[in-house]
Amino acid sequence: MASTKLEQSALSLLTAFENAGKSVSRVIVEGRKIEIVLATEHDADDFDRIDMRHGKT
Repeated sequence: MASTKLEQSALSLLTAFENAGKSVSRVIVEGRKIEIVLATEHDADDFDRIDMRHGKT
């Protein structure tokens, strides 16, 4: 029964973050620990500002 209460707490935290306008990429529940990882725009492409061309310029 305790895990159900913890999972309900995690879902309510998820709802609170999303209502605040934050994008959540993942929620991890391990034992009594709840970890919420927020999504960032930087996650999309780490190499978007790097010039990857080679050879003669």
